[in-house]
Amino acid sequence: MPSQRLREENITIVAMDGRQLSARWWLGAKASEHSVVFLPALAAPQIYLRWFAAYLATQGWGVLTFDYRGIGASKDVQGDSSVTFDDWVNLDIPAVVAEVKQRTRTKFLGVIAHSIGGHLLGQSPVRQCIDGALFISAQRGIPKLFKGMARLRIHYAYVFFPLFIRIFGELPVSKYTLPQQCPSQVLLQWIKWGRTGVLTDANGVNVEPRFADYKNPLTTITISDDDDYASAVSVEALARLYVGTTVHHQLITPQDYGLESIGHFGFFNRRVPLMLWSQVEEWLKHLIVEANLTKSKLI
Repeated sequence: MPSQRLREENITIVAMDGRQLSARWWLGAKASEHSVVFLPALAAPQIYLRWFAAYLATQGWGVLTFDYRGIGASKDVQGDSSVTFDDWVNLDIPAVVAEVKQRTRTKFLGVIAHSIGGHLLGQSPVRQCIDGALFISAQRGIPKLFKGMARLRIHYAYVFFPLFIRIFGELPVSKYTLPQQCPSQVLLQWIKWGRTGVLTDANGVNVEPRFADYKNPLTTITISDDDDYASAVSVEALARLYVGTTVHHQLITPQDYGLESIGHFGFFNRRVPLMLWSQVEEWLKHLIVEANLTKSKLI
């Protein structure tokens, strides 16, 4: 970790429908110049993002992480049974983006989306007001995009998770399911996306045309040993939905950074070499350059 550490501020963000979301905010020295919002993975509490978030803050970035409703510290036992991706897309993400804008009036507002976060940005109303996006292992969950045991694992989830939800009323936390709780309707929607190969809202309406509205710079990162969760072809498949922009593809190979493996979550581990995070920050900075060029062409 960097020698200079910034203490994160725990905050509560209120979405338009009144739902309270747990979030953490780091006020980097240059937050008014550039800030980012993290969009976490499915069923992943924001805590796993804190070390990379703190690193970016020490480099001057304003950084916000949060838990979607129904996840981590944003859980509400009484109110989570009906939560869908639509709530995350239309209520949670706009609320956290508005929070950063209010706090910083930043010139560049970026998104760092991990895994399912790459699906959610393209659907959310904020897609038209984000200046640049960096995706890390953001993929489509269509079984044919995976091989071997990874494909079998996906088929297992798509067959048995709905059965477990029907029996228990929710997906039990275990080594055979997911390590964290997640709203049942979110999981069923995710399974439908994978089975049908089409991203739809809770009413079954195709939302893929929305992705074309995103016009600003986008960089996607594939991790070479993340074949179980985000194979290269599954990452490329998601990127193809963003037809309104030119997508820059980057590859991270663990051995280039002295690591045996990284996998789907290892990038955010506090013990990864700082040169890896430094490289990714350079890609973030390049998004700022691209965004400024895009804005200058519009003047």
